[in-house]
Amino acid sequence: MSESGTVWQRPDASMTLLREVTDHPLDPAYEEAARRREISGAPHRTWLTQAVVFLLAVALGLGLVAATQVLRAPQSVRNQARDVLIEQITDRQTRQTELMAANADLSQQVRDLTAEQLTASDPAMTEQLQRLALASGVEAVSGPAYVVTLSDSAQAQEDPTTYPEELVQALDLQVVVNALWQAGAEAVGVNGVRVSASGAIRGAGSALFVDLVPVSSPYEVVAIGPVDAMRSAMARSSASTHLALLRDRYHIGVGTGTRQEEWLPGVRTTQPRFATVVPDPADDTGDTGQTGQTGTSGGTPTTEGGAQ
Repeated sequence: MSESGTVWQRPDASMTLLREVTDHPLDPAYEEAARRREISGAPHRTWLTQAVVFLLAVALGLGLVAATQVLRAPQSVRNQARDVLIEQITDRQTRQTELMAANADLSQQVRDLTAEQLTASDPAMTEQLQRLALASGVEAVSGPAYVVTLSDSAQAQEDPTTYPEELVQALDLQVVVNALWQAGAEAVGVNGVRVSASGAIRGAGSALFVDLVPVSSPYEVVAIGPVDAMRSAMARSSASTHLALLRDRYHIGVGTGTRQEEWLPGVRTTQPRFATVVPDPADDTGDTGQTGQTGTSGGTPTTEGGAQ
């Protein structure tokens, strides 16, 4: 107590925690162990012990660095394998495009030769086959077109596994294609692949197929027909609401437009659906001969399962 009657206090009286740290830097247990060692006369740490501890610390640090590098190595290997696969996929897609073009050219030659031979013997049948070819999508067509383009969102393109809901699905293409048929389209194609009654739009994981041909974003749906009527009908259809949902909620790119002239190839393969016997003109009795006629069923193409 001072002369004035006041109790003297330390300036750092309110800093108990800091004083404990500075006055007693060692934990009480360590301090007690050091005191016992000193009482028992145990030798203090030598420079050799300190050197061993230092070397052990360095070894642990190097081991940690090496482990980190080993853990990161598979990532680089995975990236290299991914690049190789992407290169192979690109090469095979290019090869597939070339084969499809060659197949389309050969198919057109077969159709031209068939029509040439059939026109000389049966002009009425030639006209009927031409109508069926247009209805079934076998014949290539051209004319003004209405175009709807869908593309994966920017996030999905960067990381499709994290944002799978922002990828264009097979259902989205089916909705658009069916709406275009209902709007009066005469022929529809997706990324240059003709959609017909014998084909379908399907999904397998993140991959989309049109008539078993893989297609990728951006998906360009081209409909040849009355452009103004299709534009108006699409704006009034449920497909318009579906496209707005894709754009606003899932950030999927949606675009529409028109073209003065567009060309769509015929379908890749043609499967005969029925056959009838053609009467033999040389038979006066009207009995049927053995010459057969094959054809394809007509009708408006659909995108899935043959259902309108």
